[in-house]
Amino acid sequence: MIKTCRILLDKHNGEVPEDRAALEALPGVGRKTANVVLNTAFGWPTIAVDTHIFRVCNRTQFAPGKNVEQVEEKLLKVVPNEFKVDCHHWLIFAWPLYLYRPKTPLRLLPH
Repeated sequence: MIKTCRILLDKHNGEVPEDRAALEALPGVGRKTANVVLNTAFGWPTIAVDTHIFRVCNRTQFAPGKNVEQVEEKLLKVVPNEFKVDCHHWLIFAWPLYLYRPKTPLRLLPH
């Protein structure tokens, strides 16, 4: 974290770069994190795919793939441009609440 902050100060004048390659060059920043930053900070139509999004897209067959890169590629094809900025958040927060209930009901502990 400190190393990343130092690089941001030294190489980017304290600003977060709006460039995928520059973001991914930062320590600890991979494609998913770069997508999150580009999407939430700069409004780019990117879709960050983590293990949760990967699982949801495969279980629902919405955008199945063998790895997160394939799922991201399919999502970018099937999601209309006007929904891409919000898609990541919808997949994180909305879908699991409605599609995936616990397999066993909540049980109260005995008194």
